[in-house]
Amino acid sequence: MSSRADRSTSSERMIWEIEDEKDEIEGLDESGRPDPAYAAALGMLRAPFGRRALALVIDVALWLVVQLPFWLGAVPLLLKLMTGSISAYGLVNHPSFVLAIVTTAATFALTLVLSIVQLVMHGRGGRTIGKAIVGIRSVDVRTLARPGVGRVLLRYLLMGASGIVPLIGPVLMLVSPTFDPDRRGRGLHDKATGVWLVDIRRGLNPYDDKRMRVARKLVKAEPAPERVELPSLATPQDPAVAPQYRPGSRVSAGVIGVARPHAPDSRPDIGIGQPVAPAQEAAPEAGKPVFGGYRPTGESGSVPPAATAPERPAPAPEPEPVVPAEPASVARFGLNLDTGVNIPVEGPLLLGRNPDASGHPGAQTIPVDDEARSLSKTHLLARPVDGGLEVTDCGSTNGSGLIREGIEYTLAAGSPVMVVEGDAVRFGDRLAVVVRI
Repeated sequence: MSSRADRSTSSERMIWEIEDEKDEIEGLDESGRPDPAYAAALGMLRAPFGRRALALVIDVALWLVVQLPFWLGAVPLLLKLMTGSISAYGLVNHPSFVLAIVTTAATFALTLVLSIVQLVMHGRGGRTIGKAIVGIRSVDVRTLARPGVGRVLLRYLLMGASGIVPLIGPVLMLVSPTFDPDRRGRGLHDKATGVWLVDIRRGLNPYDDKRMRVARKLVKAEPAPERVELPSLATPQDPAVAPQYRPGSRVSAGVIGVARPHAPDSRPDIGIGQPVAPAQEAAPEAGKPVFGGYRPTGESGSVPPAATAPERPAPAPEPEPVVPAEPASVARFGLNLDTGVNIPVEGPLLLGRNPDASGHPGAQTIPVDDEARSLSKTHLLARPVDGGLEVTDCGSTNGSGLIREGIEYTLAAGSPVMVVEGDAVRFGDRLAVVVRI
């Protein structure tokens, strides 16, 4: 009995845990309202008012075209009835009565079909025929996903209800998007239904699932730490700047500086005094040899009076030797995957679900987890180059792209492209940022 009770309690706990789980909606502020800054960071832009008006004109024009059969076949006969030209009996027996009935039925059927098509397209795809032509999409302002048929139907009903107040109501509803305090172009009917119209020509298309996932990952990615610029110890390279003297290391002979080539019959001046001619020298002290005019000192460190050389100016003190700075190490780069894994690229490296290095001998293979199976078996090749990395799409199914300053450039299969620190590489649905190691 106790085991059954434990299983029952465990099942109830599991059910409650499953029911408590809710999908987290990104882009909401602390009060649960949609944050305009998040949508702007994704690259979504509000639909311009001019194109919104043009889309409305196109949709209305389509509706008027559908009404033409009724206006051409039935309205003339109805006008005769209303003006008293014919009676009700004459209307029924009029030769054009059958045509009027047919055109009226055709207009009703076409209007019903057009309305259903527009409603479903708008609710599930965020577009009507007019919006599709001008490059506008409707989204749920909170989730940035499709608005749904219910929201769109309510939006149309509110637009129709505004006609209760003739002229003033529809005009107020149409100009209300210009008074949006959030500057997102949302009118009264948009705010009541939670709909937002966005521009897909200049901004991100929210119905492009692949680009939308990449944009959300970029917004959520942690920014790379900024490198602290250290003062350079190198000699200025500007030709207008006078070069500064930098003595070399002390050589084995104790002379500061590096020897320079000279003619065989000339002796370079390296900072020591000129040799004294033998005729000007006094007789050397017994047992004390003379080296090129320089006489060694005695035991006490002073030159004996008998062997004192002619006075000459004391040489300038030699500068302290400066040890040159060691050359900076060659910069290395790596890939920071959106899974949090850092991969240093020190040689050719293949990324994919299960990379095969047979076509790239010597390349290291790195399998990448991909539950959505957006990666090819061998998807991307990366190798180090001077100043960054070189990436090549290996003919993958879903392709690869370079994202630089928020703009994605498609990588042609088999064509290597250089990427630098701060760039992002999209391969399939995965994302990797180029970082300096």
